[in-house]
Amino acid sequence: MTTGFDAMTFLRDNLILILPLFLLQVGLMLYALIDLIRTKRPTRGPKWMWALIILFVNMLGPIAYLLIGREEA
Repeated sequence: MTTGFDAMTFLRDNLILILPLFLLQVGLMLYALIDLIRTKRPTRGPKWMWALIILFVNMLGPIAYLLIGREEA
């Protein structure tokens, strides 16, 4: 009998909860990065800063860019 935390068992048992959140995170990140690259509109702050926020602030970075980072034309 082993005691302690088994990461593989935890992942297998909770994959149904983890996978949708992971896919949502990746989808939001890709959408926000593509929008940032393609937009000709000015952003609130430099584009390189928004790229870093989108990439490194989980879930909230892409949402922050989409809500406050884009300026309305």
